[in-house]
Amino acid sequence: MNKEDYQKLLEKAKKIAITSVMDEQGMAYIDMRNFAQSVEHDSLMIDKRKNRFYWNAQIEDGKVVSGDTIDFVTRFFHKSHMEALNYLTQEDHEKLVPQERLAKPKEPFHYYFQHAAAFQEAREYLVQERKISPVLVDILHQKGFIQQDKYNQCVFVWSDTGKAVGASIIGSEHNPEKYGKRGRFKGIARNSESNFGFNVTLGTPNCLYVFESPVDLLSYWTMNPQLQNCMLAEMEGLKEQSVYKFMDNMIVSKGATPYKGIYLGIDNDPAGQRFFDNLSKISYTDKKGRDVEFKRCVPHDLDIPKANIPIYSEAANQYQVDWRMIAATHKALTNFSPKGKIANAWNVQAFFSGEDFDLSFDSERIAEKLSEIELAPQQYDIPKLFQIQEGLDPIELRGLHRKVSSYYEDYRNLGYRPTDALVKDWNDALQYQTFTLQEARLLEAVYQRNNEEEMKIIKDEQTKKYKAVSLSNQQFAPFFEVDSPAEAAMLVKNYGFQAVDKEDRLKYQTKRSHEAKKSAAWAMTR
Repeated sequence: MNKEDYQKLLEKAKKIAITSVMDEQGMAYIDMRNFAQSVEHDSLMIDKRKNRFYWNAQIEDGKVVSGDTIDFVTRFFHKSHMEALNYLTQEDHEKLVPQERLAKPKEPFHYYFQHAAAFQEAREYLVQERKISPVLVDILHQKGFIQQDKYNQCVFVWSDTGKAVGASIIGSEHNPEKYGKRGRFKGIARNSESNFGFNVTLGTPNCLYVFESPVDLLSYWTMNPQLQNCMLAEMEGLKEQSVYKFMDNMIVSKGATPYKGIYLGIDNDPAGQRFFDNLSKISYTDKKGRDVEFKRCVPHDLDIPKANIPIYSEAANQYQVDWRMIAATHKALTNFSPKGKIANAWNVQAFFSGEDFDLSFDSERIAEKLSEIELAPQQYDIPKLFQIQEGLDPIELRGLHRKVSSYYEDYRNLGYRPTDALVKDWNDALQYQTFTLQEARLLEAVYQRNNEEEMKIIKDEQTKKYKAVSLSNQQFAPFFEVDSPAEAAMLVKNYGFQAVDKEDRLKYQTKRSHEAKKSAAWAMTR
């Protein structure tokens, strides 16, 4: 075979979908639209868009085992490179024997990490970069839940009734080119217990909070330090079996059931929405006859894209209906996806679906339909909003009706937040909270230097930049102009200014002359 023929064979083989190989060879997987998860190996994920697999539980040379279709066949079916090429490019594919089924059974988890003498790098990553409570991090480290290994990796120890059964790992190296948007290596320790994850129990639990990652769990806990009598757990992605396993763990370890609710702290994205929809179809009753329900705990779940609201309103005004009902429908179907990605487990694509959807056109379509099915002011016959799709159970579709109704009621009763960018996960929510609090403190304060010169930070709403202007002399140009509150706070100190206490500020205000007050007013409008 010459080089040109080999290259053609290589290109042809790489185009074969990994999931099609799994289908042909009987490897069961859970289809999650853009991703697939192996049933046999729950840490094996397939990115269908890139046609690559990632075996998160297997780490070689400090990296997660991953590859293309050819690598998949060589690893899981014990084929050489050329044998994999021939298999993938032949018309009639032979039945292969998976390598893993010939291998010995999975070994029990052994805690193999060697701890570093210090905890500084892991602590700085969690506290400084991720904004997690330092008190929380220190306590969990003291109790052995979070460690730093000799490679300075952050290790989250999985505990099952007091025994270590696995661990999540976040690498110390920050390299976006190597690790993508995540920036750091993330993986699972080898031989970690299947369908489990990092977890902490507070008191005697009567509810369960489930997240997609350890950082999301800690972010939510930081924002809600009052949590008690609950179990907090993370499932390393979206794994339905993990939720059930944590429920069993509560019963075995604490003799308790989550009768006050299973709160799903999943990402605010289409995959998270579909995950919740699927679980919301299920109901449980514990031994005492108490209902156990799945409840939403999605970050910023009532945010609405600011740019969409005028379009919803214009369509609603045209047909005299409530624009929030249009927004609720959009949220329930696609989670406001700008690319029209389906975000409901019923795969209903009636409105706002597909990359070429027209926001104005679909908003008008819904508004017209709402005007026809309005029962009373702000009351709509929601089932008539959707046509029954072929092959879809009308009874099952009631879940979608409840979803639309729930968001509409929440927008009406709890309100909504117009936003320029949707918050995806709980760490994004924590970062946003930290930013807004820091910005508020920065803009509220008055700073003084040498007991005389005063300065104020103002925000230019057009450029979104933060300027430090003098309150003492209107002739002064701004001391500095920066992009973030953090940069501004640092430069305030570098320029030798300190925040003035509110009581002292009142004293200074009484001493200031009429001319100084005019200067301050000028600075604030500058």
